[in-house]
Amino acid sequence: MKNWEWKLSAIGLLTMGAICCFQTGVFFASDLYPIVLGASVVSLILGFSVLLRSYKVWEKVTIFPDILVITCPFLMMILYAIHGFSQPLSAQGTFVELLKWGWYGTVAVMAYYVGSKKEGRTLLKAGWHGMGLFLALSAIFDIYGLVNIPHNIVYTLNPGISATGARLAGMIQYPNTFGAIMAAFLMERLFALAPLAKQRPSRWRVLVGILPLAPYTAALLLSESRGAWLAAGVALAAGLVIERQRLMPPLVLAAAPCFGAALLYRQLAEVQLAPVPWPSLLWLGGLWAGSMLAGLGLWRLCQSRHPRSITTMLFAASLWTGSCITVWFTVVDRITANYGTVSARWIIYQDAWRLIQQAPWLGQGGYTWRMSYPKIQSQPYVGSEVHSGYLDVLLNTGIVGFLTVVFMLIGIGWILYKQYRVLVPAYLVLVLHAAVDFDWSFGLVWILIFWLAAWGFSYHDRLEETTVTNVESSATQHHSKRIMHKVFCVLWLCTIICLTLVALRSEISSSLQRLALQSKDSDISRKLLRSSLLWNPMNTDAAIQLGRISSLEEGIRVLTQSLSYSPQHPGLVWKLAYTYGELGGSEPYTQWLSLSNVLDPFNTEKQSDSLEQLLTLSREQMALGNTDESYRLIRIGVSHYNKYKHMVEQLSGQQAQLHNDRKFILTREAEEWGSQLERLAQSLPDS
Repeated sequence: MKNWEWKLSAIGLLTMGAICCFQTGVFFASDLYPIVLGASVVSLILGFSVLLRSYKVWEKVTIFPDILVITCPFLMMILYAIHGFSQPLSAQGTFVELLKWGWYGTVAVMAYYVGSKKEGRTLLKAGWHGMGLFLALSAIFDIYGLVNIPHNIVYTLNPGISATGARLAGMIQYPNTFGAIMAAFLMERLFALAPLAKQRPSRWRVLVGILPLAPYTAALLLSESRGAWLAAGVALAAGLVIERQRLMPPLVLAAAPCFGAALLYRQLAEVQLAPVPWPSLLWLGGLWAGSMLAGLGLWRLCQSRHPRSITTMLFAASLWTGSCITVWFTVVDRITANYGTVSARWIIYQDAWRLIQQAPWLGQGGYTWRMSYPKIQSQPYVGSEVHSGYLDVLLNTGIVGFLTVVFMLIGIGWILYKQYRVLVPAYLVLVLHAAVDFDWSFGLVWILIFWLAAWGFSYHDRLEETTVTNVESSATQHHSKRIMHKVFCVLWLCTIICLTLVALRSEISSSLQRLALQSKDSDISRKLLRSSLLWNPMNTDAAIQLGRISSLEEGIRVLTQSLSYSPQHPGLVWKLAYTYGELGGSEPYTQWLSLSNVLDPFNTEKQSDSLEQLLTLSREQMALGNTDESYRLIRIGVSHYNKYKHMVEQLSGQQAQLHNDRKFILTREAEEWGSQLERLAQSLPDS
């Protein structure tokens, strides 16, 4: 079949885009494994085909930025592989990041291959618009009860998080990243209208062009993401500068759809995204259709030489003004006040910077922040994500990895600016918003970035179909090129095989772990979890679950083995300490408790439970006649209690600027056990 490799790449690329939209943007590692397996299978088939048939499929990839975009993901994968074979903070996190970057590289290669063909540009456009409309419309239709999306709407009473009490999160299930993605789709559609300045398109083409504007704008507004709004504003300003000679189509055609979206936002915000279904659906349909027709009418009047065209421009300007005013009076408090989340992120950034300085050049491997933030946090905030993609890269891979990513992003920006600058604003949104949130933890965001890169690449001067030919007949003339080609293919295949094996073992382990959670029989759960750890011994979650339902002796063995893969995992260390306490091993208990207090000091439950265990162990040792050990445990308990109280008192003094999301307080139980330990300490002989 002619060009079956290209068709397979296109199908694989579109399938991955669709799966990313369905699987919460591929945020969780368990969603990543099957996608990597699928991508690896496609890559293996293509790799063997290219190797055996000696295809020269990359003759267009000769410009440095293109080479940079394709190779940098694999360089990041190599950095994580180096960490994986040393001693990272989390072996599991490191190999998850290795799989991610291997997958991103595979997507980049596939997307570039698709973009190298004449039909590729159309397919990339269709895939982009398909993802955008699916994400926007599914989120909006869920509001009206037409579809059911879990966690599509995030409710809160905190005015610092939402001005209306409800935010749209879509399939991503996180409003900030969802807003940034919607802003990127909106910027692409807005500036895609710019070329119409020199054309006379049909009315149907214009209507299709402005069709997504209203849902994209409404979804962006309903996300209530200040960061996404700001990134969209900066990208819009940059786009207006870039397209300054053909501003008329975007400003005129988008005025009415954006005003309609603002009215829709105002109506839904007033009812906290819980409208009466059928009347509201009619309002939605009327606004959408009416705004499109109004936009078309304004454009046709503006194109005519009629004197009213100036009036049309003034009317478009009034629609833009009305949109801003409509939104402003709804979110004025959120924009001008309630910056608690901003101050919280500033604290996170300060803590992250101190952590970066511990390993500035190569970082500490995947999940560095997730493993370390309980240890280094200056306040008891909840923040397993560092809320900055750039800082996360610095933490994981240091300056080397950071520069690799930055050079790759600069290369993509250069490609878009030189080849198809209409896409630059959409790209800017994804790059800018990642600086203030953890967008890059979602695989979908990286897929969109590489999608834009391939889309821009598709505007390169095209090769004739005859350039992709079998070169065996000219082997004498091109012997060295063939050798390099085969070496590259062999390396590519070896890389993909390794990714496949790691992803397969991880997916089997994850599946067994899920089955264990669903099972009500503890014996079956234990067997499943043991099998899960055999397939992937780095799976710390499975180890902790097995430790909970196993005998104390087996729990200690499992947890100790798991710690060899994540030596500073706060949950593992505390679970091991607790298990030793249950077993009555006072000496190992105090050793692991001491380490646990260093790794996670702001854990209220742990601080309280450890006092109870110290009191119980001291009494048990006293009953056994081990008075010296009992005295030692009492003194440790009193010291632990005093440190606990002192930490709470210190936080109380920062009440005005305190971010105590983890509810770190002195519990009544802790006070009772601490008082008992203090009374026992008063009766101890002087030592």
